[in-house]
Amino acid sequence: MCAQTAQLSPVDAAWLHMEDPTNLMMVTGVMLLKEPVDFARLLAIYCARLLQFPRFSQRVVESSVPLGIPHWEPDPHFVFDAHVHHVALPEPGTRKELMDFLADIASTPLDFSKPLWHLHVIDNVEGRSAIAMRFHHCIGDGTALVSVIHRLVDD
Repeated sequence: MCAQTAQLSPVDAAWLHMEDPTNLMMVTGVMLLKEPVDFARLLAIYCARLLQFPRFSQRVVESSVPLGIPHWEPDPHFVFDAHVHHVALPEPGTRKELMDFLADIASTPLDFSKPLWHLHVIDNVEGRSAIAMRFHHCIGDGTALVSVIHRLVDD
């Protein structure tokens, strides 16, 4: 490992290794905004603020040693926009349609060759926007990720 890598904690490695197709280890949070969002502005803000946390531009690499602990390393091909999805619900854009969309993304695994998170900006939710963020539990637990989300949003 080079100086830019760091081992996962044993707890985070356990979260990583509990993942299987029927047990996705994701933390998903949803924010329903008061009005439609300016997507370009939101993207610029999130890019600047989220990338202050190294884990969001790093990927997990398994140890080459049997029973070794995986480590974080910078993703040499990292592209912020590849983790962002901008969609709109079909009319009439009800909360039920939002819940159906969220159920769909929550059951979709992340690509383990890339940093383990996604941002979904969802327009046409009762005339407003919603933001759904998905993080793998090995990045942090729900409480830690709430702290990250607080750094991403303004009043």
